Amino acid sequence: MFWCFRKFVLGRMRNLKLTKDRFTVPKNFDPKKFFDHSLGVVTGTGDFEAVIELDAWLAGILRGRKWHPSPVWTELPGGGSHLQMRLSCLDEIEQWVLSWDTRATVVRPQALRERILNITQTLWQRYGGPMILHGK
Repeated sequence: MFWCFRKFVLGRMRNLKLTKDRFTVPKNFDPKKFFDHSLGVVTGTGDFEAVIELDAWLAGILRGRKWHPSPVWTELPGGGSHLQMRLSCLDEIEQWVLSWDTRATVVRPQALRERILNITQTLWQRYGGPMILHGK
């Protein structure tokens, strides 16, 4: 079992109220290590090696962008790439893969493949049949 934690940007917070609640930062807490394997606002306690196959068009757009500390690119015949990275949570990469539509294919982990499959099955159930207009 792993956990995902959403991070908050102090500069975006508004109308804060001081309370008597306090927390203690663990002595062994290493912010670099904690944030190192996340894509953006979600950090987790898992350890996933994500490999996404990108077609040539998407690989050309994403190659060279710095949005993760340690992407590993493996060029494929035809101009595509495998994008490999170590992640602590699958929430954000799931959304990224879905936003890349059919130009991205999850190679691993299997858990991410299953999440994408479940979402596509739900979308097929929602949109695959005839359109029903409610109230008509």
